[in-house]
Amino acid sequence: MAQLTFDSLYHINAAGCTPSSLYTAVANKMLFSKPSKALIRCDISLDAPYIFVEIEELAQLDRATRCILMLSHLLEQIDIATLRQTERISQMLFLLPVDELAQPVIADEILNELLNEYILEQIPAYTQMAYCDLTQLSNDTLVIAVDSCVSYQFVSEQAKHTTVQVLNGPPGVINGEGGYALLVHPQGSLNAHIYEGALCTQLTQANCTSQDSYIFAGDQSLAWQKKWYANTQKLYQQGQPLIESAELVTTLGFQGTANTLAALTLAQSYLCNPLTRSLEQVFAIFNAPNEQLVKISRSEN
Repeated sequence: MAQLTFDSLYHINAAGCTPSSLYTAVANKMLFSKPSKALIRCDISLDAPYIFVEIEELAQLDRATRCILMLSHLLEQIDIATLRQTERISQMLFLLPVDELAQPVIADEILNELLNEYILEQIPAYTQMAYCDLTQLSNDTLVIAVDSCVSYQFVSEQAKHTTVQVLNGPPGVINGEGGYALLVHPQGSLNAHIYEGALCTQLTQANCTSQDSYIFAGDQSLAWQKKWYANTQKLYQQGQPLIESAELVTTLGFQGTANTLAALTLAQSYLCNPLTRSLEQVFAIFNAPNEQLVKISRSEN
């Protein structure tokens, strides 16, 4: 089991930019999704509109422009100069998407221009990656992630190997977009315990019960629903209702490269909301690319 301590600094998605709006949207199962105008090929006999969640202000823009605008907004809202006075930032990690040719959607030259525009002092060492394992994040790292997974090109390619949610279709992935900034540092207000191994082993190691709070942040499908129930059956005692996970991906859509940070940000909104101060911990569940359970709780700092 690995552990990291962090604070979520800022985010943007279809629910807005505040922790309270994020909690409200997911806790109340608000739906921001809509069907596409274009049809995708679901199987050999069916073409249908796919369901997606977009930020209205970004509608009609291409993927790269959407990502650049979200990243610009994040950098504008994060006071990096003040952060560096109060917390040590030794490096910055940008989790940004790549295209179908494995090329960065935001070119390094554009990223460098944005940093020079919004950071008026010396820019910390930074790296751009498409994916990062939470267990590999080190202290004093500012992590910023953005992605947009709502375009026809992206979804039609995704549908070749994943069940995508289409209008009146079976459970599948609903795609979204968003951006998140998170600071990993020893004085963070939240701890994340990251478990490894088979899903059943992780549930046992984490001492999960059916009464705990869960956030689902993976790829939805009928096969996953069956697997989740099979692995959690032993958590129930007679007469207890089924676990109802907070559905990040159903409410706000799967956000690709930014999805892991989206789940941690949602967990913080649950744990820091005045209405849910009685919660001691929240479990985030991922099933792509691997099945992983993360326990988020308040730190003692």
